[in-house]
Amino acid sequence: MILYTSVPYEHVFPTEQNQFDAQKTIPCQAGQLIVEQEGEGAYRIVRLISSNPHDFLKPEYAPGTLLNAELNI
Repeated sequence: MILYTSVPYEHVFPTEQNQFDAQKTIPCQAGQLIVEQEGEGAYRIVRLISSNPHDFLKPEYAPGTLLNAELNI
């Protein structure tokens, strides 16, 4: 199988299942956010899924941004 992608190998084929299981998808105004729980009520943004290129320029959706909210996941 040949896979042509700009995504790093580690993201396409994660080494540990628990890394993949730790990510959750939540809806947001721009589309969907993939987040990982950092602590009690704190989530770190991993990725934004949106069809609008302008959403990726907004600092509130930047990867690494912490969300301090109680999410119903």
